[in-house]
Amino acid sequence: MMSPDGKYVWDGQNWVPVAGGGGDAGHHSLFPSWNAAHAEAAGAPAAPPPTLFRPKRPDGIVYQPVITDPNAPAETPIWDRTAKGKARWPMYVGAGLVTLIVLAVFINSWGPLIMAYFVAAPEPPRVVKASPTPPDLAVRSDFARASSFATYTLTPAMATAAPAFQLFSESCVALTQSCQNAANNALTQVKSVEAVLDQAQVPLCVAPLVAKIRADLTGMDAGATSAVKAFDSNNKGLLGQGLSKFRTASRPLTGDISALSKSLATRCDGQAAGP
Repeated sequence: MMSPDGKYVWDGQNWVPVAGGGGDAGHHSLFPSWNAAHAEAAGAPAAPPPTLFRPKRPDGIVYQPVITDPNAPAETPIWDRTAKGKARWPMYVGAGLVTLIVLAVFINSWGPLIMAYFVAAPEPPRVVKASPTPPDLAVRSDFARASSFATYTLTPAMATAAPAFQLFSESCVALTQSCQNAANNALTQVKSVEAVLDQAQVPLCVAPLVAKIRADLTGMDAGATSAVKAFDSNNKGLLGQGLSKFRTASRPLTGDISALSKSLATRCDGQAAGP
C-alpha cells in the first residue's frame, strides 16, 4: 500500500520511504523494485456534474427540466430577447408611403372614369312635348271650350309632368346626383305646366278651378326651386324644406284636376254662343 503523497510504502509493519525526485532523492526503499514506483499527486478537483435547472417564465410557469452545463455561457431568456423585426420599421413605413402614393396616382387618373361607369350621368332637363292641336269646335259653347281645354291642354301637360313629380317626391331624400337630377326635372316640368295654363284661353265657367290648380303648381314651383338651390349650397336642411313644400302643394293637385273634369257639365253652359 502506498501513502497518498506517494513517498512511502507500507510493508506490512512499517512505512518504508520510496525513492523519488526532488527532496526525496536521498531516500531509497528496502525493496529495489519499489524504488521506481511513483504515484502522481492528486490533481485539481474534477468539475462538478451538471446540475438540474428549472427556469421560470415571467408568468410563473416552470419549463420542463433541462440539463445545463454550468461552464457554458449563459443564454438570454426568450422573454428578455429583443423582438425580431423592430429594426426594420423604417422599411415598412417607406413601403406604406409608396403604396399610398401609387394609390393616389391611380385614383387621380382613373377615378373619374370609374365614377362615370358606376354613377349615371346627369340627365338633361325634360321638355314638355307640345300638346296636339285641338280639333275645331262643333258647337261654340262654354262647355265645348272648357272640355277642349281639359282634354287637349291640361291633361297632356299633366300626363307628361306627372312622372317627374312622382320621382322627385318619392325618391329624393339626400344630396345625391340622382336627387339633383330629379329636382331639376321636377322644376322644369312644373314651370312648363304653369306656362301652358298661363297661355291658354280658360273659359270663365272653370276659371276658379283652374286658379286652384295654378296655385298648387305655384307651391310646387317654390318647393322644387328650394330643393335645387340646396345643391348649390350643399344644404341638406334646405332640401328637406323644399321637398316638404313640394309634397304639400302637390297633394291636392290630382283632386283639383279631377274636380275640374267632373264639374264641366254643371258649371258650363252647353248652349251655343257667338258666331
